[in-house]
Amino acid sequence: MSKRFIKQLCTTTPFWRLFAGALRPQGLTVLMYHRIVAPGDAFPGTPVGQFRAQMQWLRRHCEPIAPEHFEESLLVSSWAKPPVLVTFDDGYRDYHDNAYPILRELDIPSVVFLATSFIDDGGLIWTDAVTWAFRTTACTEFVVPWEPDVVLAIDDASTLERSELRCKHFLKGVPDIERMRWERELYTALGVEPRASAPGRQMLDWNEVRKTADLTRYGGHTHTHPILSQLDSQRMEDEIRLCRERIERETGVAPRYFAYPNGRAQDFNDETKTLLRKHGFELGFSTVEGIHRRGMDPLAIVRQPTGSRTLGDFAFIVAGR
Repeated sequence: MSKRFIKQLCTTTPFWRLFAGALRPQGLTVLMYHRIVAPGDAFPGTPVGQFRAQMQWLRRHCEPIAPEHFEESLLVSSWAKPPVLVTFDDGYRDYHDNAYPILRELDIPSVVFLATSFIDDGGLIWTDAVTWAFRTTACTEFVVPWEPDVVLAIDDASTLERSELRCKHFLKGVPDIERMRWERELYTALGVEPRASAPGRQMLDWNEVRKTADLTRYGGHTHTHPILSQLDSQRMEDEIRLCRERIERETGVAPRYFAYPNGRAQDFNDETKTLLRKHGFELGFSTVEGIHRRGMDPLAIVRQPTGSRTLGDFAFIVAGR
């Protein structure tokens, strides 16, 4: 029996019940999304039709939970169906336009983690600026600013994607001030100014945050989206504190949940967790993959990425396979 066939079977109710009960690790599946995009959207993300199918399947086969039920969800006997928490990083406008109406229709709660400076001013997060630069450059190749002996081709979709990922990987690994310098030089090499040419507002505004707060729990994702472990103690605290203050001031609710930018194990540390507790955050979400189980650190919650192509792939992701 092929893996593809097994995945397809997992989308059916009888097989899913057997599969989930027998093979799924005990614990909470936390799904991680970023953008939910409509046809023709300028940026990549999960297509809205695919997202609807995933949420319909989730509603039938799992128990979507709100984050305040986090501890309860780790108790196996509490749930007839596997508990699942749906999360979104960054705070993109398409959450309001595309995701929220589907979640509202299906009564599925979610957590959206806001990088608050971009909610304030509507600017692009630097990773999106890099993406937009690669999608709008007229160049077919460029000299890598931090590797002047390296010329990368960007003359088709495949080479463009590889070059973009290579540049982002480097930029994520250097301190923030150095990253901003290399980012500017990259745009010069590509002959673009992405923040000046990006198509419209990409992030939520505070009115949209308040409008969707009936079903959505809003959490923190720092103020300017730096990798926290690369910051000194004062700036790390400032990023966490200011993010919390902006959310509380605009919504009237102090945020209790936080997602680490980039979110790998090396992107936050014990000091980060101490500062989260100091500023009232109870749960911290990483991008480390897995099913979160009882006894694991609630300030290092693991999540499952949702880059699945088929509903069978999605069922496997929910099951932690």
